[in-house]
Amino acid sequence: MAKNIINQWDPDFLNQSLIFSDLKLLLKDTNLSGWPGCQGLLALLEKPIILSSGLQLDMKTQDNTLPFPEMDYEERVYKKGIISTREENWHDLFNAFIWLLFPKTKVFLNKLHMQELKKQPGKKRTPARDAITHIDESGIIIASSDTSLLSALKNHHWQEVFVQSREVWLQDGLPEENKEKQKIGAFVFGHGMYEKAFKPFIGFTGKAYCLEVDKDFYQQDKMHQYRMLDQLLCHDIKQKNALNDSSQLSPLPILGIPGWSKNNESPEFYESKNYFRPKSK
Repeated sequence: MAKNIINQWDPDFLNQSLIFSDLKLLLKDTNLSGWPGCQGLLALLEKPIILSSGLQLDMKTQDNTLPFPEMDYEERVYKKGIISTREENWHDLFNAFIWLLFPKTKVFLNKLHMQELKKQPGKKRTPARDAITHIDESGIIIASSDTSLLSALKNHHWQEVFVQSREVWLQDGLPEENKEKQKIGAFVFGHGMYEKAFKPFIGFTGKAYCLEVDKDFYQQDKMHQYRMLDQLLCHDIKQKNALNDSSQLSPLPILGIPGWSKNNESPEFYESKNYFRPKSK
């Protein structure tokens, strides 16, 4: 995001990109006329978030009043239940939104961070910490009931997954009867992706985590999908030790996701090999 807007509130931010459409659902009954602040964000929770330590999650302003300033971010979350939040900062605002949408997974990632820090304290990161950071900043969850589509995406068969299978992606403006065809969808997990979506650019790339879901997943309302996805994602990472390294995270051209960019309505958009790159051998 350009420096000249990073701390300027934009009341129309949800309309900056199609990528923000799910946040409209999260905030549908909330009139954000300015930065919501920590208490405003906590008020969006349906119920308190309980951390691995048993503490209830809280948010505190990251300024000279921040409790336990000697602790790093992850340690403060884990041991004290406090997310330090810069109140007039888009990056931290989007991080708070992801905590609201994926509480179970974010709690588990915090626990993994602390486990890895015990193994290797200091600034040098283990492969697992790198993977956790990648998904936390740049993760896009690709959920599909068709494993062949997930395989195609992992192998960079962009024409197959984005063009030939376009009708099974949900897109704004489709008739209700067409929405029953949906077999695959994308969900922002990495809060850095929302920040970059203010000024989308060719080259805008995330890290895809592919997750199989039941056939009736897309028949649920969107917020129920998020609750189901949070449970499934957390369970999948635990069962597979999927973030021991970054091998489960695939490069994903964000602007190729149907419905996330008006430019991709034309099949020719996907012909750019510089953006839609074949898989490295």
